[in-house]
Amino acid sequence: MAISLKKIEQEAPQLIDLAKKADISLQKANLTNHQAKVALCLDISGSMASLYSSGKIQRFAEKILALGCWFDDNGSIDIFLFGANAHKAGEMTLANFKNFIPNVLNQYPLEGGTYYGKVMKMIRSFYFPLGRGESRKSAVASNKPVYVMFVTDGATADNSETEQQVKWSSFEPIFWQFMAIGKSRKDVKGEGLFGWLSKAFASDFTFLEELDNMSDRYIDNADFFSVEDPEVIADQELYDLLMTEYPGWVKLAKTKKLLR
Repeated sequence: MAISLKKIEQEAPQLIDLAKKADISLQKANLTNHQAKVALCLDISGSMASLYSSGKIQRFAEKILALGCWFDDNGSIDIFLFGANAHKAGEMTLANFKNFIPNVLNQYPLEGGTYYGKVMKMIRSFYFPLGRGESRKSAVASNKPVYVMFVTDGATADNSETEQQVKWSSFEPIFWQFMAIGKSRKDVKGEGLFGWLSKAFASDFTFLEELDNMSDRYIDNADFFSVEDPEVIADQELYDLLMTEYPGWVKLAKTKKLLR
């Protein structure tokens, strides 16, 4: 059961407009009253510095929190960080969301290196502790799925580990929504002639595209898009994008006995 708009308005009025927009996207996706755990997984490699210092990641996190309010009756999202290492950075809530990301960075400074696989293992271990984030070859069921918003601006140094984590987690009720920040061939805002020209000089997020389309999985458990700037995309469009593949995954996860 989602928390009410009245509660959001009382405790975090700054989020009410975002919450209403998220609700519109959920209604379109037929996910009204859907329950899930929401995690936001953030790249803290050094190249992300300007995105943090400008406040863009804080504002993006608020948008994910507004979505989480509809999925989670606690009105909170779990925050994970990755650079050279993986970190569980607590819960972002209606009570503590202001300056949450800057405060987190004071505790976990930006790191050199980018490793997806380490934090994916940590996330799997956190939500499904019996598996310890290791190899899995049979389905495990839960009442609530886990929706992971995974944000990065660059390639990982552990491709094979990441691929394994995606494959193993396909046997778990966990969905990975990858979003790359930077010019990319799959930039959702790169349309028309000028869009084509910019793609000619785009960053290479080929690996993330491969994760999106990877074979040899129990269920397709990932989606990917990229934006050059997380604030260029309108809030409503963002929420629609976040619901592109997830609703279909929910239906299939029930069929495949991942969701009770």
